[in-house]
Amino acid sequence: MRALVRPHHARGALALGLITAVALLAPAASAWAGVIAPEGGGSPNADGIRQLYLIILGIALVIFFGVGGLLLYTLRRFRARPGAVAVQIHGNTRLEIAWTIGAALILVVIAVVTFVKLPSIRNPPNSSASGLQGSFVASKAERILPPNKKSLDIEVNGQQYVWRYTYPDGDKINLNNVFSYQEMVVPTDTTITLTIRSQDVAHSWWIPKLGGKFDAIPGSTNYTWFKISKPGLYTGQCAELCGRNHANMTAQVRAVPLTEFEAWYADQKAAILDANKSAAAVRTQQEADAAARLKTAAVRQGAVTKGVDAMAEGKQLFVAGNPATSAPSCASCHTLKAAGAAGKVGPDLDAALGSDPASAIREAIVNPNKEVDKPYVKGIMPANYGKTLTSKQLDALVKYIYASTHGK
Repeated sequence: MRALVRPHHARGALALGLITAVALLAPAASAWAGVIAPEGGGSPNADGIRQLYLIILGIALVIFFGVGGLLLYTLRRFRARPGAVAVQIHGNTRLEIAWTIGAALILVVIAVVTFVKLPSIRNPPNSSASGLQGSFVASKAERILPPNKKSLDIEVNGQQYVWRYTYPDGDKINLNNVFSYQEMVVPTDTTITLTIRSQDVAHSWWIPKLGGKFDAIPGSTNYTWFKISKPGLYTGQCAELCGRNHANMTAQVRAVPLTEFEAWYADQKAAILDANKSAAAVRTQQEADAAARLKTAAVRQGAVTKGVDAMAEGKQLFVAGNPATSAPSCASCHTLKAAGAAGKVGPDLDAALGSDPASAIREAIVNPNKEVDKPYVKGIMPANYGKTLTSKQLDALVKYIYASTHGK
């Protein structure tokens, strides 16, 4: 009896397949890389992802062409011939053991290569000496940080259908932080860590040349990093279907030299401070105008300060506050038709308090940070009305707001 597949023929076929695979891979590696492999060239973690992908792709192609070459050789070598009778054989034990061990070794190689490459993808390095080293650095324990625990941490907020980027400034108040939409500006040679969140639906942050995709999920926080060595513009796209304008939710990262970034940051910070000063001046003027109108109305009606009833006193407190104790007016921030107030900083009270009892209104005045509805945040409304207004004044203010919002 003769064996259907001879060992030396099988080894020759396998060698032929491997030689064919290497010959095909040599010119194809660079040609195919930009088409079927993840992009790189922007950040070390993106380069690590690309390299790992190409290594595993190379192993897969060697196996594919090796097995394919052996199959072609077998079909040709043992094709049907006139008068030939197929011989039934038991098999080749050594060959079966060899390909079983070979498959296991391939899996071991892939696992080892993957675990060797993962740290460079997951762990950010320190910023370079030419990168940002000053007061803008921030560190937070809940994410993986560079060895020196310093990075420029930027908050990425996904919202239909734009990305907002908020930069740290050393304090805990985000209202005065530098921010930008769609385009993030970063200094080169600086490790950038991103804190990724969403305020409405699921989004996915993805700049291909800077790393992999990271989801932005409401109620959850995700983290990633990148480090760009050369100035340039890197573009990306929300990678999670988030609504009808999902295709328009693009993202850009513009890397600039450190001096250019510091100049940009200073300009943005100055613009925010100027805007805040202008808004404060407008609010002060609105408070003065409201107080003047109230005083004129009180004089016309003969309702001087000592003779006003609780409703009139409540309206006066709402419109003008209590200058004696530095209690600010409610009208500068809230809308209330009965008082002629049209502030936009806080909620519209006509819409927000129509179903609330007087006790809830009082609690919202005395303890405003206890429960804050979106999109408003804690810390905007003063929390000291319980000290700057007497109990009688609070009662008058609550009575006036309750009556005005409930049509009484």
